[in-house]
Formats: sequence, C-alpha cells, structure tokens
Amino acid sequence: MLTMTPASAGIQYRLHDTPAALAALTDLVARQERIWIDTELADWNTPHPRLSLIQVRLEDGSIHVVDVLSPEMAAAYHETFAPRVIAAPHIEKWAHYARFERRVLGPDVVQGLHCTFELAKALPYYRLPLRSLKLATLVRHLFDETIDKSYQKADWGRRPLGPEQLDYAAWDPEWCYRIHQRLQPLVRSWDPATDDPDEIQCRYVELLPGLRGAKQWRTAIWDAVKTFMVAGEREWFSAFFLQMRVIRSIPIRALAAAVAEVDPMRVAEFAVPVPAALLESLRPGGEAVLREAGTETVTPQFRGPRAPRAPEKPAYEVNPEAPDRIAAEFAAADHEQRKLESERQELKDRMRAWMECAKVNERGGFEISDGSPRLRTDVRLVADWLREGEGPSTGLPGRFLLAFSPREIAALSEYVDGALSPVLRWRPDRTAVPIEIAQSRDWHGDDDAP
Repeated sequence: MLTMTPASAGIQYRLHDTPAALAALTDLVARQERIWIDTELADWNTPHPRLSLIQVRLEDGSIHVVDVLSPEMAAAYHETFAPRVIAAPHIEKWAHYARFERRVLGPDVVQGLHCTFELAKALPYYRLPLRSLKLATLVRHLFDETIDKSYQKADWGRRPLGPEQLDYAAWDPEWCYRIHQRLQPLVRSWDPATDDPDEIQCRYVELLPGLRGAKQWRTAIWDAVKTFMVAGEREWFSAFFLQMRVIRSIPIRALAAAVAEVDPMRVAEFAVPVPAALLESLRPGGEAVLREAGTETVTPQFRGPRAPRAPEKPAYEVNPEAPDRIAAEFAAADHEQRKLESERQELKDRMRAWMECAKVNERGGFEISDGSPRLRTDVRLVADWLREGEGPSTGLPGRFLLAFSPREIAALSEYVDGALSPVLRWRPDRTAVPIEIAQSRDWHGDDDAP
C-alpha cells in the first residue's frame, strides 16, 4: 500500500507487508543497477537480533519499506528477495555503516555492499571536518538539517508500527542516498606518474610551522587538563574523561569476554595485533582463518621534512570555573591540528606514491625505508581459535577503552598483568554506544594520546 507522510516529514514510500507485494517488489529491485538500503531490528542489541524491516531507495527516487518480521514474510524474504537482491553481485548496494547491514543480512549472503561511512572515513579531515561520521552528524553538516534518531533504539519487534516509526525507517535509505551523492565529489585522486613533486614538497613544508603550533597548543591544553584531573581525582571535567589504561597485558580470553559484553552483535571491530608467537597458540586451521578475516600489512617506513624547532612551548592554565571555555578552546585546537595534519598526510601519501612510481627512495627530505609485516584481527576471533589450555595475553589498545564504562574497566583490572596509568580521553558525546563510537575518526585513529 502507498503510505503518505505528513507534509513536515516530506517523504513518500510504499509499505510491503504481504508475500505477493514482496514478490512484485523483488521483480522491480532485481532489475536495478544501484540501490540504497537500511534495516531495523527487533532485539537489536543482543547476540540474536531479528530482522524487522528492510528499507530500499531506488535510482528513480522511490522508497520501499518491507515488513519481514512475521514468519510468513520472513520466509518470503529468504526465498525471494534475499537471493535475487541481497545476494546479487550485479546490484550495487549502499548503506551507512554497512558493517551493521552485513552482520544483519548475513556476511555469507550479501554481495555488492558498499558503505557511505567508509567513503566518508576515507576523506581527509580538512575536506570533511567532522570527528563523528554518524548518519545524523553527516546530515547536519552536509544539509544543515537535524534528524531525530530516537527511534533507532525503538522496539521494532512490536506490531503495528506507528506512522512516525515508519517515516523514520523510510528516511534512512533516502539520507544514505543524499550523503552518497554529496560525498562523491569530495573524493580526490592523483596519478603518481603525472603528479608534481615540487608542488607537493612546497605545500608540505608550508604547512609544517602551522601544524607544529597547532599541535603544541593542543598538547598544552591536554596536559594541563590531565594534570588538573589527576590531582583532583576527577573522572569527568568538561568533555574530558579520565580512564585507567593497562600498562602491560591482559589475557586474550578475558578481553574477548569483555568485548562480547559491550558488543554482543559483533558489529564493531576490536582488532589486536597477532604476532608469530600468538599464531603458535592457535588450533590447527586457526592461522588461515585469522589471516583471511584480519588485515595484514607490510608498511615501509616513510619520513618527510620536519618543521624547525619552536623557540618555546606554550603554557596553559586550567580555570575550574570555566569548563565550557576550556572545552571550546580544546575543540578549536583539535580541529586546527586535525585539519592541517590530514592535509599533510595526504601530501605525504602523494609524495610516497610518486617516489614509488619513480623508483627513488629519497627526495627533498622525504625518505622510504624498509618495514615489516603486521597482522591484526578481532580479539574475539583470536579467542575462539585458542588451543585448550593456552592463555596468551595481549596489550589493551587505548581505543578499546572508548567502549568500556568505568565499571567494566575496573573489572578488567582484575586480569591485568601489571599496573594501570591514567589516560585522558576527549568525549564530547558522553552517551555514545559502541556502534556509534566505531563511527568516529577517533576509533580509527592513533591509540596514543594526545
């Protein structure tokens, strides 16, 4: 049936809730070259979620919401829509944070799935100056519109669904489409064979003094806030969060169990290094599984010119009565550093590509040296393949702590082989859950503060 939404919602969609309607929709979607999708789940934050809705936006602008919760519709979905659409590699599918949809739709089933979050994450910060890359944040930045995400955690297992819930569901693939269209022009590429190394070097060196100053000012604020919070035994101050970080190591099984508590659906990736010694602790076949599921990189070291030494580092004094001002000053310093650093990194990548193409290891202060292979994969997968009786440990990446509460960190400390040290975190959004945290640049950035 055709569902008309209120004028304020500004969206029209078709709701398909019978096997016959789904069959007709399948015939239509199976002929598409590209679609934008989203899903809603019942029991979403459990190890056993149930698919409730699947929403599709077609290239002609039509939006379709399919209710698949009932046994009859679930069977029709698996018999028709899933094999002809979800599993069809010739249909290019886009979703925001597609890791979630891949988990929901079945990693062994879904084909041709692309991610607007990954597209956004690949853009340098200076071209997309956002820390968080959640759908709502992108909509606000790219379109200056605020969307209500309160229904994200609604009870999607309840029937009938209200019109507001259905409107919310219908909007998600439309926003995915609009974000996709807006991000594509921001993608840049350079042919290393024709790139200009003199232009790259000139701009690179030009950035260095400003980047050095931005880093020093951000570090000054960071260190002053950390000293103030440690002295006062404060857990929160402004948007800063003081946590205790593991110095040594923690048993892999204990860490995997803690991760399973905060991410039962296995949506976020909690990757740890897998050195050769750890591979020897796996059951037969485990190494092949970890290598296939993980990421193995061989990264040669690459260095560029450095900025001249600064005359002296800036000092910063924390005023406990002005937490909002401190937060604003740090946010501005952090933004400036990220902006300049992201452009510097892009220039560095371009120069490296040019040097590799030209088969030279040195040029104008840039130098390539040998690196070694590194394997990383999800700690839960490592734990699954450990031999009985084996209890190896691993370091705790700092970004893991973004997903743990103070209570969970305290529980982890019981397993720690070593001491804990205070680590400062910048958390403007205190309410973020693991899935939302994983949709930030912080989650994918360097583990070491500041």
